[in-house]
Order: sequence, then C-alpha cells, then structure tokens
Amino acid sequence: MAPRRRRCLLRAALLAPFVSGLENGVGRRPPMGYSTWNHLGCQGVTSQAIRQVAQALIERGLQKRGYTYINIDDCWAVERDSFAKLAPDPVAFPEGMRGIADFVHSQGFKFGLYTDRGAWTCGARPGSADHEHVDAQAFAEWGVDYLKVDSCNAPDDPQGSIQQFMTFRDFLNSTGREIFFALCGWAPWYAEIGPALGNSWRFARDVNGYRELWNAISINSRLSRYAGPGAWNDPDGLIGSTDGTRVKLTPRQSRTQFNLWCIMAAPLMLGADITMLSAHDMETYSNDEAIAVNQDDLGYQGNIVWENCPQKSVSALVREANSSGYTAPPPCQQIWAKQLQSGDWAIAMVNWAELGELVTLDATHLQGLGFMSGVHVRDLWRKADLGMHTDGFHAQVEGAGGSELFRLSAAQITM
Repeated sequence: MAPRRRRCLLRAALLAPFVSGLENGVGRRPPMGYSTWNHLGCQGVTSQAIRQVAQALIERGLQKRGYTYINIDDCWAVERDSFAKLAPDPVAFPEGMRGIADFVHSQGFKFGLYTDRGAWTCGARPGSADHEHVDAQAFAEWGVDYLKVDSCNAPDDPQGSIQQFMTFRDFLNSTGREIFFALCGWAPWYAEIGPALGNSWRFARDVNGYRELWNAISINSRLSRYAGPGAWNDPDGLIGSTDGTRVKLTPRQSRTQFNLWCIMAAPLMLGADITMLSAHDMETYSNDEAIAVNQDDLGYQGNIVWENCPQKSVSALVREANSSGYTAPPPCQQIWAKQLQSGDWAIAMVNWAELGELVTLDATHLQGLGFMSGVHVRDLWRKADLGMHTDGFHAQVEGAGGSELFRLSAAQITM
C-alpha cells in the first residue's frame, strides 16, 4: 500500500470514533432517479428541461418503476443574493428553486440539488464553503429531498474533508427535513467513514466512459463491507447509449453498467435524455427483475466470486484515475454475486475481452453460495426459467463488455 494512502486510511480510522452517525432515516434502499450531469453537463440546465424530464419519466412508466428523484446537478446557481443565499440563474429558473421543486413534487417526484463544499463548484459557480448553515436552511425551505455535495476547490485531506462534510451533515439534520445526503469526494477512504457522514459517497472519479467504468467497479469490488441500508457506495451515475447526451456508452456496455450497478446495490441515477430514450435503453432501465436485485431489502452489495482478471491494488487504480491515465479493461471474465433477502442470489457474468466467451459457475461455487442440491436458474433479461442445475451452469457472454444477469433459487427436492 502506498505511504500516502496508508496515512489517509489511518487518519480516517482515527477520526471515525469521534464522528456520530447520520441517522436521518432515508436511503434504506439505493436511490433511483435522474440527474442532469451525464445528460446535460452545464449546458441546458433549465426549468423547462426538468419539466420535460418529469413528463417523460411518467409517460415512459419509469416513475412507477421507482425512478423517483429528479436531481439538478451543477450550474444552476450564479451568485449569492443580499441574504447570502444561493441564487439560481433567473433566465434558466425564472420561478426560482422553490418553484421548480414544487412542480417536481406536484408530479409525484422527489427533488434533488447540487452544491460544493468548496468556494466554487466544479463548473465555477458559487459553492457552499463558509455558508453551510444558510445553504442548509435554504435547501430545506425550498423542499430539497436529495443533496449532492461535491469536492472541487476544497481540501482533499481526510481531516479537512471529513470536518466539512460533518458540518454540512449537522446543519442539514438541524433543519428537521429528511434529505438524502450524497457525498462526492472521489476517494475510496470515504467508504470507511461514509456511513457516519452521509447516505452515499463517491469513491472514484467521474465515469465518463468504458475505461472509467472498469476503474470504478474495480475499486468498488473492495468496498462492499461498508455498504448497507441507508449508506451506499456510489460508483457514479448511469450512462445510456442514447444519442444527444454529454457522455454515452455502447448499448452492450451500458447494459453491463446497469447489471453491475444492480449487483453492487449502487444508486441508479439515469444520465440519458429521457425524452429521446432509445428502445434499448428503455428496455435496460425498465427491467423490473433487475431493478428488484438493486432494491432488495437485505441491502447487501455484491462481490466477485470468480474471475481470471489480473489484480491491481486500489492505490494503483486511484493513481490512474487522478492522472486520467485510465487503462482499458483487460481481456478477462468475472462472476459477481449478490445475496438477496429471500435466500436467492443474483449472478452477473461479465466478459471484458473483445470476443465472446463461455463463462461457468461450477458446482463448487454454487456450494459456496449455499446451494448444496442444485439451483433453479432464471435469466433476467430473456425472462426465461432455465430449469434446475446440479453441476453448475454456464452462459455464452458477448465480448467488448457484454454481460448476463441471472437469479438463483434453491432447488426443490421432490420425494
């Protein structure tokens, strides 16, 4: 482990006993919704765009499937008013933030907003440094249900970062409003103290493409023990394959991201243009059986149970991200498993190689999951029952980031 990372972990561990828990009563399941960032970035973040997204989420049936947060990310604020409150762009949000929040609530959604713990946001808009109290009060008055706090232009050492997030947390709690508190700090050490600070925490850099996706899931595969109801590792928002967005993946890679986010009990924040959602993305984001894996009440984050991928340390993965030197996924395969409350297991098979591969979950691995007498296998994308398997099972998985998602149930023994 690199000396700097060892020092960061040590300082976080030393501070942990003195940080009281969040206990705000929200986020018992990973949040689901939409965020402007991957879709719009700083361009076109307006009241009109939010109204169109709300209408599209309703018309496409996504609201009924659990996508209930509509979150405005960076670039909504332009200054502080005479009362030191953050003021929105008057052209983009003529009704003010309370006005757009009221509209979002009137449509049956929850309203999310963004700020930064630094003096300036990542988009060079006013941040919340030294204004945490007035901003927390304003967010509560406006009816904010979800708050993302970013870390641009702010201290990056654990002690200073933790103190700022603690301050914001306490001011939010003092408002009496239940607000999902999403930390964005871009470092894996947040996972160790995250449950005391917020409801979710970003542990890696932004996922803007396939290489960043590999980096984020590789880091998150080491952090599962820190996640659970009310406190989630956040690998960043979802990226669709629909045209017209700031970032996108191929259809196959986008579905694999969704499969892994479901297995990892990650927040499901859509970053596609909901008004123009492709048929493939619509099929991906409306799969009730996959969503049920993500929203399972047990709240376990899945883990890798088999892989032939080369190992890389968390510190090496962080260095790659911090230097924007992301490497391509290696030509390998993985099997991820997530335990569900019913006793079932969800299984994701992922192929990072360019060509298709046969991936096998053998009998030894099934027994390791507690299936001693075989399993019933259901394919969650083909919506097909594949029968009982007593000696493991396999699937042909497409290459270039392809994946498959299954649900395993205990075999019923008939006498």
